Amino acid sequence: MRVALIGDVHGNLPALEAVLQHAHGQQIEAIWNVGDFVGYGASPNRVIERLRQEHAVSIVGNYDRKVLRFRKKSKTWRKKKESQKFLAFQWACHALDQENCQYLGSLPQERVLQIEGRRVLLTHGSPASEKEHLTPDTPEERLRALASTVEASLVICGHSHRPFSREVDGVRFINTGSVGRPDDGDPRACYAVLEIGTGSTSDLRVHHHRLAYDVETAAADIRRHGLPEAFAQMLIQGYALDDVMAAPQTWDAPASEPLLWGEAGRGRRLEAVQRLAVRCDYEEEHTHHVTELSLRLFDELHPLHRFNAEERFLLRCGALLHDIGWVEGRKGHHKTSLRLILDTLDGPFNERERYVIGSIARYHRGALPKDKHEHFAALSPVDQYRVTVLAAILRVADGLDRTHRSVVEDLWCEIGPRQIVVRCAVCRYPIPERERALKKGNLLERAFDRELVVEWDAV
Repeated sequence: MRVALIGDVHGNLPALEAVLQHAHGQQIEAIWNVGDFVGYGASPNRVIERLRQEHAVSIVGNYDRKVLRFRKKSKTWRKKKESQKFLAFQWACHALDQENCQYLGSLPQERVLQIEGRRVLLTHGSPASEKEHLTPDTPEERLRALASTVEASLVICGHSHRPFSREVDGVRFINTGSVGRPDDGDPRACYAVLEIGTGSTSDLRVHHHRLAYDVETAAADIRRHGLPEAFAQMLIQGYALDDVMAAPQTWDAPASEPLLWGEAGRGRRLEAVQRLAVRCDYEEEHTHHVTELSLRLFDELHPLHRFNAEERFLLRCGALLHDIGWVEGRKGHHKTSLRLILDTLDGPFNERERYVIGSIARYHRGALPKDKHEHFAALSPVDQYRVTVLAAILRVADGLDRTHRSVVEDLWCEIGPRQIVVRCAVCRYPIPERERALKKGNLLERAFDRELVVEWDAV
């Protein structure tokens, strides 16, 4: 019997299609899937549907289970998880339709199969825990301990994204590797073909395959949905998110899909933002001061939002353009700013970027973000969360320059479980700024589930 062993597809449909095509060319009779259908990739629904069409024997992975729990845990995770990882959970949760959620929820965490007189265990991590990483470097003593606990001669696992086949005390451990999100520096999709004979445990043949696939299409799908560029870079580079984020963010955006990464790209975009601000006769001193305060707040609040360079740059653009609507008069100027950004922001910005930047600027005053607002509803759930947090920061920064006199020279934050204390170094009487910042802090309080407190230190 020949079986395709797959796992950790993580929403990467192009990689899965390449694996399925290759596996059928190997005359496989079954597909065993050790879970993590979703996460980071752009196609969680299609991945589930394809594997169901193939009648794959599947279990649920730890990432799948977290996505299913996201709605109940989102408030807690928003405070604790790094922003990119939070956005990945949020995206997968909101992208999955009800039928596929129910299907994932119906899957067991383990399966025991009887094949050719052998007892086979499918588990995501290890027989001890769905979160344990079994790799080629796992000590033999650990595998021996695990082998003593299982009533199976064959253990199929995933989770570590590291393929191997090892036999200990008569138990063969096989890690499938990752179909959709390799993290060993080799971006090719990985899966294994298992040939099971009718003899002893040695009568098994395992071959791991690494397959080139259309990585650029998978990356473009990620960008098209407004997901962080780091998710695309995971596929392109073949590394885990933590490794991608730890490396210098110097990759260039493809010309057909402008992004906000890389010094050169940010410079071109900033020039376009500055041109629009000048055309709209913006109030330079106030605008630049609010922008500086916004970026200081962004940096100080990083333990809460855990955003990175992309979001920081989006905030900078929104802050620089937040008041350009004054060119048509004070009334409704925040809505005018949005319209001008959507209609006239030129340079290397795509539609999604204009909507995000315009929404940040629009919500610097007035009503809070609502789904009934057409421009906000047009954003993906990931970008809606970005806009909410970044606009919340901009609102407070704008309030701290209520009199347009640069009263607040610097600030720092003290973050507690129930409060955010913004301490401001001020050069003159600050009462209007304090009152305005507190009034406009309602969105910040909602975003971080903490009371906003503003205090002053004279300089």
